[in-house]
Amino acid sequence: MKRHKPSLLIVDDTKTNLTLVKNILENEGYELTFVMDGIDALLALNKKLFDLILLDIMMPRMDGLETCRRIKENNITKDIPVIFLTALAHTENIVEGFEVGGVDYITKPFKPVELKARIKTHLELKQLRESDVEETQKDIIYTLAYVGELRSKDTGNHVRRVGEYSALLARLVGMDEEEAEIVKMAAAMHDLGKVAIPDGILNKPGLLTDEERKIMNKHAHWGHHIFSRSKRPILQAAATVAYEHHEKWDGSGYPRGLKGEEIHIYGRIGALADVFDALGTKRPYKDAWPLEKIYSVLRSESGKHFDPKLIELFIDNFGEFLAIRERLAD
Repeated sequence: MKRHKPSLLIVDDTKTNLTLVKNILENEGYELTFVMDGIDALLALNKKLFDLILLDIMMPRMDGLETCRRIKENNITKDIPVIFLTALAHTENIVEGFEVGGVDYITKPFKPVELKARIKTHLELKQLRESDVEETQKDIIYTLAYVGELRSKDTGNHVRRVGEYSALLARLVGMDEEEAEIVKMAAAMHDLGKVAIPDGILNKPGLLTDEERKIMNKHAHWGHHIFSRSKRPILQAAATVAYEHHEKWDGSGYPRGLKGEEIHIYGRIGALADVFDALGTKRPYKDAWPLEKIYSVLRSESGKHFDPKLIELFIDNFGEFLAIRERLAD
């Protein structure tokens, strides 16, 4: 999830051309992969997703046009921009190149300034498209969070606080701002599966029966089911948190009884953030706990309910969590 150097796949059947591209781009901050025909390019794409592809047209075994066609037919690779490499004598193929999904072309012999500029331009365009998609995902997630709040009458700002606590824990554990933001949004969705729980159970003013508890516990499964169909990173993270935020470090949690680091770090973070806020929040079946009792219980659950490392970070930075709690008080 952390930011990475842009990765380029360069495909050309002439070693001299590959060497020339390498010499031009090796100090530009890119991760470069070189292959010599279309079949090897498709094999490379089975192992790794690239940010951009430079693709020769005239190659043995599989030419660049057929290679591009197959890249664009694959839902996983279709959004990778393809820039064709072509000799001046073959520029008539460019029309077909655009028809099969190419976004640009560069003629040989390469001009270093042109090669760098076109790559930079298309990487920036790709980033803009992805940013727009990410903003759409955020809108969807916050809208769903609001829908979830409408179902549960007494949670107030619970989902917002859990998101903020989780982002803080993510940063404390060493995640960068981009990943912390993903954790924040995913954690806000931890209880969305409760939309599938009957109102009589969800808002019951008292303790649940064993049978009602079994039904309530299914919200983790439903949350995972809602989000897991998407391949987008934010929604995949939301699926993970929804599924695992009731797992416990000692293996006594649900729904799968995962133990220790079998639980994804997102799930471990979501678990601590959720419990910290839930204990301090009035619910139909309980009053809010005093802060001293919450602090004591969380410390005692280190290595049982919670990841000991996360508890240590939580205790060392307790004031920051309290500041979030106060700022987003119901």
